[in-house]
Amino acid sequence: MKKIACTTLMSILMVSSTYAQSFEVPSKPEMISSTGIVQVGVDKSVRYVTPLATDFVASSLIGANVYNIEDENIGEVKDIILRENNIAGFVVAVGGFLGIGESYVVVSPETIQMTNDYGKWKLITNATKDSLKDAPTFKYEGRWTR
Repeated sequence: MKKIACTTLMSILMVSSTYAQSFEVPSKPEMISSTGIVQVGVDKSVRYVTPLATDFVASSLIGANVYNIEDENIGEVKDIILRENNIAGFVVAVGGFLGIGESYVVVSPETIQMTNDYGKWKLITNATKDSLKDAPTFKYEGRWTR
């Protein structure tokens, strides 16, 4: 798995460096968005951020356990869906045993409370294991392929 991830990363780096060599930065205050649309008159100067002590990286949430209000483990965070610079949902694995037979559902961040217990994230929601199993499933296919 690590070999595939490293190979993929190396391919992306090689392609992006080739792309960067052939890409011309617009001389006017036009910016090209991720959708390829040219935005005229928008000043998108690079800004830098200093993380606060209360900030955290999203990767620290991957693998975090999800609990219900009775403190029963009902799932595990497998991924995070982003929409317009915000968290749109947490992909939660439910059911199965040791990763076999599990299914995925996307839970709204508005229904989850995150706590950090001694450096380990814990997500709490007002759901049951059965309600998660009955929720619409999310599949890693098409544009969502990993």
